[in-house]
Amino acid sequence: MLQATQLNLGLMVYFAWMLRTIFQILVDCHIQVNVISIMLIEIHFSPTIKRVKSFYRMMALYVASHYKNSPNDLQLMADAPSHHLFVLLGPVDESKNHLPDILCVIQVCLEGQISRKSALKSLSQGQSPFGDQIPWKFCEQFQDTVFPGLSGVRIVRIAVHPNALGLGYGSAAVELLARYYEGQMSNFTEEDAEENQEIEETEVKVTEAAEKVSLLEENITPKANLPPLLVHLHERRPEKLHYLGVSFGLTRDLFRFWRKHNFVPFYIGQIPNNVTGEHSCMVLRALNNDEIEADGSAQYGFLVPFYQDFRKRFRRLLGTSFQTLDYKLAMSILASKINFSEDDPKEENLKSLLDLLSPYDMKRLEAYTNSSVDLPMVLDLVPTLAHHYFQEKLPVTLSPVQASILFCMGLQNRDITYIKKETKLEREQIMSSFRKVMKKLYNYLYSVAAKEIDTTMPRLNKEVTLAPHNISVDDDLNEAAREVMEKQKSENEVTLNPEYLQQYAIVDREGAFEKALQNGAKVSAGGLLSVKSSRSKQEKRGKDKEASKSKRKGKNDGEKSRSNKKRKS
Repeated sequence: MLQATQLNLGLMVYFAWMLRTIFQILVDCHIQVNVISIMLIEIHFSPTIKRVKSFYRMMALYVASHYKNSPNDLQLMADAPSHHLFVLLGPVDESKNHLPDILCVIQVCLEGQISRKSALKSLSQGQSPFGDQIPWKFCEQFQDTVFPGLSGVRIVRIAVHPNALGLGYGSAAVELLARYYEGQMSNFTEEDAEENQEIEETEVKVTEAAEKVSLLEENITPKANLPPLLVHLHERRPEKLHYLGVSFGLTRDLFRFWRKHNFVPFYIGQIPNNVTGEHSCMVLRALNNDEIEADGSAQYGFLVPFYQDFRKRFRRLLGTSFQTLDYKLAMSILASKINFSEDDPKEENLKSLLDLLSPYDMKRLEAYTNSSVDLPMVLDLVPTLAHHYFQEKLPVTLSPVQASILFCMGLQNRDITYIKKETKLEREQIMSSFRKVMKKLYNYLYSVAAKEIDTTMPRLNKEVTLAPHNISVDDDLNEAAREVMEKQKSENEVTLNPEYLQQYAIVDREGAFEKALQNGAKVSAGGLLSVKSSRSKQEKRGKDKEASKSKRKGKNDGEKSRSNKKRKS
């Protein structure tokens, strides 16, 4: 706040008159919302009637948007060289000499271009100098000394007319501003840039004019050769910037608005504001710039690695510093994917899941999914599974309700009572949904383990291919029957061979028989009479050898017939 002793009487009257008329303008200002064409225009201020009225209208929008306003803020808007004002106007009737209605106003501040030496000094001292809010905070969070050297713009305020809320004018203004700083709304050559630079050098700076005369001796008079009040963005050369940034109190509506325009968070304060209870949040949007190499397919440009690091840190703090944060807002900040129906799992993720749970953990999880045990048996596994799932390492598709329950229980360490209060669901519904989540995760982990075991099993170098038989079953049976008959025939030939039977012949059978009867031999009941052979032992051995040879010959003939059958098949 400016001290009263530092203001001359005319300036004090100016502020009092302006603040008194703001509320009257806010009440009387009405616009037509059926706008056909819109345009974003930069506005310049000086103490003339029309310019002051434009100033009043913008301040009225700030008041309606619940911004805090002070004389210091007014002075920044009017005189600070790094602050610029852009307004979104409705249709302009050039035949009428009056100011068009202001649909949206945006106040921005140029930041960045900090030397590496200053960044290193700030990091070593652990202090951030005044000004350049986003570069210094980025440097502190990531210990990075390159980002402060980039050029950017911070959106200080954005306000939409109360009668045009929810009609998309704020979104249109932000997109036009981004397109303007990316050079899509103006075509300037190098000659135009040199002419603009010469014009800027001829203008007298405010600091130089203040040194020539003291504040007490200053005589306030209207300026001569004033620039136009409204300058269309097609007629102004944009500064070369690398990013757009915003700092605001974290709420669901504001975060959804900036996320819709591809702004990503890089910092959220862990301690909420004592008055509003909101966490401070800073978001960035990368602009298309040839000076920075980035993956063209990436949605967030060069901010991707920083955004991924922020998500990892934010996820770890959900159970402590951000435990009381609304789970819907926290899930939108984390922005994890929950639908994997069209994605294939990554190989590196599959390998990391092999050691996620021990065999005993898998047994407990299986028992819980089968309703054999209660929740306390697997409660220690929930944080581990939740962290891996919201890192998108467990590609299992969940419904929004199931993902919310897993988020609250696994990341924010919330109990069933809190989830019941926040989601308006009954306890039985919550437990049923949670059991379904655990079953889906278990089935996926089981399939990963089974696939790993299958890949480690030994494989045959040469696969065995089965083919149908060359002969039918009937032909095979007939062939076997022929072999049996041939074998029997060969054996019969051996046994019926006279040479083979000769060994059992009785020499001089009549005489030997009579001699046996004379010696008192008796005929048995079966009609048999034993007669002693008269052959020598040597003859008997010769006969036995011949008999064995004939038997072996019969066997060999049978084996040859079987081998012939195999060759045919």
